Amino acid sequence: MSNQEPQERTDPVEELDELMTDESAEPGMSYTIEYDDTDRADAGADDTAAADPEAIAAAAADDAGTGDEEAEAVANTAAAALDETLHAGAGTTSADKPDDADGTDDVDDVDDSVFRAYPMFSMRGVTVTDAKTGEHIWNDLTMRCEAGTSYGVLVDAHNTRQHDTLVALMAGFAHPAEGSVMTKSTPLHDLTPLELRGHRIGVLLQQFALRGDLSAAANLEYAMDASNRNYLKPIAVLAQELLTRVGFAPSGDDNATQAERSRALVRTLGAVDRARVMVARAIATDPDIVLADEPTATLDEADAATILNLLRAQVHGESKQRTVIVVTTDPHVAGAMDETIDLTH
Repeated sequence: MSNQEPQERTDPVEELDELMTDESAEPGMSYTIEYDDTDRADAGADDTAAADPEAIAAAAADDAGTGDEEAEAVANTAAAALDETLHAGAGTTSADKPDDADGTDDVDDVDDSVFRAYPMFSMRGVTVTDAKTGEHIWNDLTMRCEAGTSYGVLVDAHNTRQHDTLVALMAGFAHPAEGSVMTKSTPLHDLTPLELRGHRIGVLLQQFALRGDLSAAANLEYAMDASNRNYLKPIAVLAQELLTRVGFAPSGDDNATQAERSRALVRTLGAVDRARVMVARAIATDPDIVLADEPTATLDEADAATILNLLRAQVHGESKQRTVIVVTTDPHVAGAMDETIDLTH
């Protein structure tokens, strides 16, 4: 493995604050984002999964600087650790596992095991401490969320500090003092804010989720343009398609009516229409994870059910299975998702 000292990383929260200033919000800005998960997966990087995700994240980071022989040794060592861990969990030993004709494990089985070992989103042993009082806001918090599933994360309605801290950790706005927050095999703190929120996670927040001075379509176009991603269609066309998909510009309307509706300023929209635009903007960059904080707080019961159904439907993207996570203090909202993670105890 390489002994090269890691380069000092700029605080991602400070970077995000700079990006959210008026000066940095000009449409002409240009961002550079490296999307490495797919390429790394194709190259076999996920095959380096072992019992400790943090150790494997470090191995993956150093792997780029190793020779072929050293990289192969790292992969073999990690694969052996994974094999031992999986057998222990299943109550078997390596001697109990049948080998194929040439004495090696089936490659497909290993790939499946690696996929299961790295969920789309996970928190492991996360501890956050109040810097002034030393009190634990979260202590040894662990959860995992798989692709193709929606999760309702239920938090204590009387502990807003826990609630806000959890959302900040999940979105990558803050990082824990101990433990890891990861998307697949990559810790969130290893990703820049633009990599994270321009590609990996689409966030719906009650504040700052939309620009009221822009139209519904322009909000989506702004997000897509800022991500610096390449799209197969013009972003104006994609924005209109997304608004239609979430029911903001109904498909039954003619093109002129849809276009006129999409040009309405967000600040003039009703609560449910703003929520639809928020969902559309969150999925505009085709993220792996959609994270929503109290998405129905301003809606009546009927509109809340509509938006929750819309969010749950986003686990099925056009080209991928996503993870949808809704953080809420309302048990009914959490229960509307496929699975509930109760953090109130």
